[in-house]
Amino acid sequence: MARNKSRITITLDEKLLANLDRLIDGVKIKNRSHAIEYYLLKNLRQKKIRIAVILAGGKGICLNGKTTITSKAMAEYEGQPIIDRMLKWLKREGIEEVIIFAGKFSEAIKKHIESREDPGLKISYESSDSGTAGSLKYLRGAMGETFILVNGDVLCEARIDEIFEFHRKNGGDCTICMTSKKDPRSFGSIKLNGNRIVDFIEKPDSGKVESYLINAGIYLMEPKVCSIVSKEGYRSLERDLFPALSRQGKIYGYYLNKKWEHLIGSEKKQNEDK
Repeated sequence: MARNKSRITITLDEKLLANLDRLIDGVKIKNRSHAIEYYLLKNLRQKKIRIAVILAGGKGICLNGKTTITSKAMAEYEGQPIIDRMLKWLKREGIEEVIIFAGKFSEAIKKHIESREDPGLKISYESSDSGTAGSLKYLRGAMGETFILVNGDVLCEARIDEIFEFHRKNGGDCTICMTSKKDPRSFGSIKLNGNRIVDFIEKPDSGKVESYLINAGIYLMEPKVCSIVSKEGYRSLERDLFPALSRQGKIYGYYLNKKWEHLIGSEKKQNEDK
């Protein structure tokens, strides 16, 4: 018997059983047990991503040349704060609840969001500042489904349902969204074997670039990741958690084919235009 499966006895209506038998094709659905399992999974499994976590803390930046330090998520992109654009994207993609980890910037971000038009999302704020991975330990036990985690300094038009389908198909604990750069030295690069991530290369030297794929700062995660972080005491996603999941073969890479912007890239573009 297959691992993690149990034998049960059930009684079904004869007409229902006949309908199930007609679905058996010997390829996609091989027998009655497989037919029942297939349709239970199809109808009972999580159908979409409902919860998003935004990492908006960190060291912050100097906004508009002023001395006041603020979250990168509050920096403006094309005349609008990144956090506003991000919330609109998440709402458009079917997200219902957002948890914002903003450390010392929590009150400022909360005040800003509440002063704007209601984004139509249930939003909560966490002031903990335990590193990008450390923040996830506060979700242990509270997160009961796959969720999306987004760095607070990126913008993207990705279709979350498409990423979720990829994530479910591969069955990993985490899926990292990737994009490519001609010069990945400022970001670090990712090595793949098929869809599985096998290595992370931090800021490779010129002439030694093995991959032009970079971390796009958007992730799909299983709830168990929150327990892993808490148990192991990880603080950094990039330096601690992701390499550990890679060694276990539980992390995959999804290539974004949609528009993607990073705050650093935006600043460089603006400087070049001046």
